[in-house]
Amino acid sequence: TGMSAVYTQGQIPGFLMRDARDVKAAYLRWQVNYVWGNAVWYDRVERYNLAPNEYAQHVSYLCHLIAKESISPLVSARAPLNLVASMQKAIENVHTTYGVCVCEPWTTKTVDEAD
Repeated sequence: TGMSAVYTQGQIPGFLMRDARDVKAAYLRWQVNYVWGNAVWYDRVERYNLAPNEYAQHVSYLCHLIAKESISPLVSARAPLNLVASMQKAIENVHTTYGVCVCEPWTTKTVDEAD
């Protein structure tokens, strides 16, 4: 089993197009539909728009698998929620390694309180 995510890094400028990743995504979708026999194309935005309840079940199931430690996603970076904008900028500028960027819950203590 394996998974490939086309849009994990920032925008890739392409010749006569806004983002080269769109061409790669279209090519991979074509391969999944017409070439590979044992592959599935899953677009989370498309799936959410078509069937939000099914999407919620998928997310819930993935959270269950992670809690049981059945799967362990590759985490490239972690940041608290107050640094989401910085994390997004790092992703767009390709300053993160391959994997998932995780935003952690808000910190409840200041640096002074932690000491």
